[in-house]
Amino acid sequence: MSKPTRHLLLVLSLFALTACGKQTFDIGNEAPEVEIKKCTLLSQKKKYEKAVECLEIFKSRFPQTAEGQEAELRIADNYFNQHQFLLAADSYLSFVKLHRTHPDVDYALFRAGLSYFKEAPKAIDRDQQYLIKAVEQLETASKSNPRGIYQEGIVKYLKLARERMALRIFYVGHFYYRTGQYIASIPRFEELVQKYPDSSLVPKSLYNMTKANLKLGRTEEARQAVEFLMEQYPKNRWTTKAQNRYLAAVKK
Repeated sequence: MSKPTRHLLLVLSLFALTACGKQTFDIGNEAPEVEIKKCTLLSQKKKYEKAVECLEIFKSRFPQTAEGQEAELRIADNYFNQHQFLLAADSYLSFVKLHRTHPDVDYALFRAGLSYFKEAPKAIDRDQQYLIKAVEQLETASKSNPRGIYQEGIVKYLKLARERMALRIFYVGHFYYRTGQYIASIPRFEELVQKYPDSSLVPKSLYNMTKANLKLGRTEEARQAVEFLMEQYPKNRWTTKAQNRYLAAVKK
């Protein structure tokens, strides 16, 4: 076989493979409520990439319909299901911006916050910009419709996100305390107590504030931290530990 012939066969083979791999969707011949089912069926089969392609075509063919708006949300859902959380968040927020009075705005706001939460790294020593965005977005979602059907999920993930934010602050404060930088550690623990009063880390932070202030000879500040613990967490083990540490220090 000559070289030109082999080259021609190779080109034809590559063309055939490309043509076979290309996905085409026959969208636009029937009513939108019928056509969109072709795309949602792909989602149900977990063919999320193909579903996005299908929905994009559908959206371009039926832009001014209720189903066209639904397609925008379903695109975001398919990005979410692929764990492409930033694309999902952008898509949900784009939907909110374009359709502020749509009945599914609550859903889009919640899912945008959840997308940022999923994107945020679990390691607390890494950049947490997406966790911050998750808190902001979930708070917006909560205020948008306090009695909405998604409120339970919003509250759940907002609590998880806030606890993780509190943990990061505690991590920094504990690092400073452990390395003997007591002056630097106290503002971190105070920030946690003030910003995240519902965090499970508040009692331990107050205990560490007591210790740090005693290390610096600030017995009055230590006393205030202990009294706050006694008032707010009378049966907490960190309250007992703080009391014992304070009493031992003032008796010397």
